[in-house]
Amino acid sequence: MLQYLSVLLIFCLGKWWHRSADAEALRFLLAPTDTLVGLATGSTGNWRAGEGYLHAGPHFIIDASCAGFNFLLIGFLLLAYLLLRRFTAWWTIPVALIAAWPLTILANTSRILTILTLGPAPLGIKDTAWHEGQGAFVYLSVLVIAGGLLTYWLKSAESTSLSNA
Repeated sequence: MLQYLSVLLIFCLGKWWHRSADAEALRFLLAPTDTLVGLATGSTGNWRAGEGYLHAGPHFIIDASCAGFNFLLIGFLLLAYLLLRRFTAWWTIPVALIAAWPLTILANTSRILTILTLGPAPLGIKDTAWHEGQGAFVYLSVLVIAGGLLTYWLKSAESTSLSNA
């Protein structure tokens, strides 16, 4: 029970910190996302202090709102919950936090590439609603897939250990 409360405390502290976090503070998420987006698009992002990574060719910027910090926290909650259900050990908390980082990079990169691929909003849909809808779809898809894969892996590992016992 104490582990679950610790996970919630980390989540709340992360939300509190994120309220004042700028692009510089979120660079640990922005930089790897920019690198992967750059590789996929053939565009080089140039860091602009206080703004983010500007891609001049396709003309978009990967800024603090694209960092996916909220996704990092939600991914952490998911991974910590699934791991704690199986192991109930303290080591699961840092493992979940560390594993949430590449999951966030993958989700952010997928989200940005989806937005770039699908282009502007269709007639009758506001750009902000289109942008947010695509992001929500990608983020939810990544969470469902990651949760399903981890659940499958944990069950497989459990049945393997039971059959070896």
